[in-house]
Amino acid sequence: MAALNLLEPCAPAHQRWDAIHHPQTRIVIDEDAVLLPRGDIEPLLDIAPFGYRAAGRPDALLADLPALPDSIARCIEDLASRFASLMQCETVRVRLEGVTGNACRKVHADYTDLRLICTLAGPGTDYTLEDDPDGPLQRIPAGLVALFKGHEFGAGHKPCLHRSPPIEDSGERRLVLVIDTPARHGAG
Repeated sequence: MAALNLLEPCAPAHQRWDAIHHPQTRIVIDEDAVLLPRGDIEPLLDIAPFGYRAAGRPDALLADLPALPDSIARCIEDLASRFASLMQCETVRVRLEGVTGNACRKVHADYTDLRLICTLAGPGTDYTLEDDPDGPLQRIPAGLVALFKGHEFGAGHKPCLHRSPPIEDSGERRLVLVIDTPARHGAG
């Protein structure tokens, strides 16, 4: 992973996850790609749209999800464990979604403290480092893990504006993993 350049405080931090705790860091993008066998992803893309949800300790989440290929199950458990450790919480909330439409197509910031988004297949999440939702958008490639600050991260921290890429009527499908801290005031 590349090093964080604090001379560019709004630039995405391409480094260790704990860089998200720096007040000027809005997003951390982990460039170590999550590479899953296409044969494990395709069956899930074939049944999209769907949304699977679970909440609890990272080592127990899989019991609340439908049977998944081992590679995807290990990925969820590993990322949930790392996320829980980073945020010092015992439990997390997980969503695995097969997306075929324009979910969350408006540029927004979530009403949470921190959200992990990893597009496992299909177009990745768009984001801007601006405070203006009409700012220039960049796209996170599929397979990269991104940590997005939300409105509730804490005083002195700015959220990261982002959106799901518009794919309705394009024939494209996405497989997206989202991990949040336990429910606080809501989610965006």
